Amino acid sequence: MPQLELVTRVDTDVRITRTRLGIAAVALYLLLLALLAPAGVHASPEPPPPGTAPSMTGLEMTERAILAPNTPKSTGSKLPRKTVFSFFVNQEATVSVVFKQVRKDGSLVRRGALTRDTSTGKNRIRFEGKLPKPQGGVQFLTAGRYRAFFTSHNENGSSPEASIGFRVVRPKN
Repeated sequence: MPQLELVTRVDTDVRITRTRLGIAAVALYLLLLALLAPAGVHASPEPPPPGTAPSMTGLEMTERAILAPNTPKSTGSKLPRKTVFSFFVNQEATVSVVFKQVRKDGSLVRRGALTRDTSTGKNRIRFEGKLPKPQGGVQFLTAGRYRAFFTSHNENGSSPEASIGFRVVRPKN
């Protein structure tokens, strides 16, 4: 029976000596090795020292344009109705998101805010263009350009503000 000789060193470098199994078997082995490797490549290396303010990194969103939340479902538009904001925090914190509309002259007008408690690591916030009103109820974002400003804070301080832009659109009739 053909043998495959492997020599593994401590630094996870793998040298493979080819025998009669051929290149296809070696490629299959390397693929399986890569799939079974630990997936902690993107995680934070270690927690911050005590008393350090939280930091927020990697702010992204799945869709940069969403339908206005009060758009009827019968429009047949293929635009998404929701997006997901995702980001990493290095310690438990409360994240505040302030939504501001961008006017034609470039100035910003605050339209609403929301807060979420987050845990260490990757966090996600689903957003459908609806914001809670201070007195209760829901406020819909109207069509236009917006920026979402994210800040994480806890008893140790606050992170620098991060922002991302998106559009709320109405379908053409």
